[in-house]
Amino acid sequence: MSEVALQFLGDDARHEERRRELAALRVLLARTRCPIEKLPVELLLMVFDLVCKPVMLAQVCRLWRQVALSHPTLWHSLVLVGPPKKALRKLQEWRIRSQGLVEELTIRTSLGYNLFKPLDSPEMLHPDDLAMRDKILAELCHLDLAYVKTCHLENVDIASFLNALWSNMASGPETLSVSQAYPIRHGPPLGTNESDIPSWTNVRVLAIKNMQCHWPAFTVFVHGLTSFEYKILYPTIHFEDIRALLQANRTLEKLVIETKMLASIPQNIDTPETLIMPHLRHFELSNVSLSCHCTQNLSLPMLQVLRLSGLPASAKVLEDFVDDPGTSFAELTELTMKKCTFQTPYLTSALFCSPRLEVLQLSGDFDANAIADSLSTLYSALPPVLAPASKGLVLAGLPVLCPSLGELDLSGSSNLTTGPVMRVVKQRLNLAASEEGRYRLPGQDSDQHVSSIQTLKVDQCQHIEAEVLPWFRKNVPMFSCQYFTGWDRRAR
Repeated sequence: MSEVALQFLGDDARHEERRRELAALRVLLARTRCPIEKLPVELLLMVFDLVCKPVMLAQVCRLWRQVALSHPTLWHSLVLVGPPKKALRKLQEWRIRSQGLVEELTIRTSLGYNLFKPLDSPEMLHPDDLAMRDKILAELCHLDLAYVKTCHLENVDIASFLNALWSNMASGPETLSVSQAYPIRHGPPLGTNESDIPSWTNVRVLAIKNMQCHWPAFTVFVHGLTSFEYKILYPTIHFEDIRALLQANRTLEKLVIETKMLASIPQNIDTPETLIMPHLRHFELSNVSLSCHCTQNLSLPMLQVLRLSGLPASAKVLEDFVDDPGTSFAELTELTMKKCTFQTPYLTSALFCSPRLEVLQLSGDFDANAIADSLSTLYSALPPVLAPASKGLVLAGLPVLCPSLGELDLSGSSNLTTGPVMRVVKQRLNLAASEEGRYRLPGQDSDQHVSSIQTLKVDQCQHIEAEVLPWFRKNVPMFSCQYFTGWDRRAR
């Protein structure tokens, strides 16, 4: 408007003052203009794609609405929630905006429990709901299902849903996440009726939550997984079943098995055959029932993250991995063992073979002071017996054990005292600031410095002296020492 006003005023000397005001206003507007309006459309699309909310973005201004509505790639993620009529309208609108190219499909509980429950369940669907179910499935079939790479289903009958969409297609989602609100399922366990669905062959990332599974069936039709996560409140999970799944999926890179039910020690089984998982980097077990031999002959040559929690035979698991010649700790970056029992020599041996370890979290029945002392002892002063000859590691040039360690959590260690913890922090601060802290690992092009402790947690450690807490807070960026939890305070 200022530009148009200047044109109307012309060069008449009578309007000189008004022209100066309009020119000043034009400069002010140029300075206060939103910088994002000057971005090219390509950069604006990258920002919009990070937000993942095209409907909200289209309501900001005319430019944003034009960009959001004219680029189908912004509409790649579709989330359907109840009520059914609203979900159907959204699905129809999304199909138009995305031009049928939906990459991620999510069905929430509010829609899945009402429309996509098993047809033979005790709570039969109303005829109107059946009609709406058919309409939504028909509309979903109008999408380019070969383009769908990720599918998240909550409280949905998996067999009927996958059959309705991908029964006649060899392709299917690469990432499949299925869950229920509670681990109570009407009908047979997951895996009983799903073996004849061709789309299973395309699944690479599988996550299951609160759904009982028929484990022998999984070994028949689930192959080629790179990631498998299974979490359930109950019942108990036996590692023998998981080992059979590993046998059928040698391509796994990540394995997470978690249950809230306290694990028990099953009857002893025969020593299993050798199983090598050449790609498995993330190995996590929580409250899994383990026998004394179930982790024997299990080799993890590329292990990077090891998390064990609430295992009845945790000491045996660590011993098996340390003694196994095929399991390597050379790439290990995180070791977490909570509510576990383990022997100090085997744990120290694992740390001896983990030069790239960055995160160490320990809680349970172990000698915390001995572990802290080993982390502060110069590498040359460590006993040679700690280095297992079978690992074939040559790490004599390291200044200290686990030189990359930056996060240390020893919370819940009832026997931990102040001295060993202070020595860990002091030693690594000194090495980080001196030439003696330089080292180089195999495969690295340049020297590295020993890392100082950036995060230290010693919660519920009653023998940590209160007088030294200011010193810890000064020398550790993130330090936590809570003597009592909320439950402990209420009990007192």
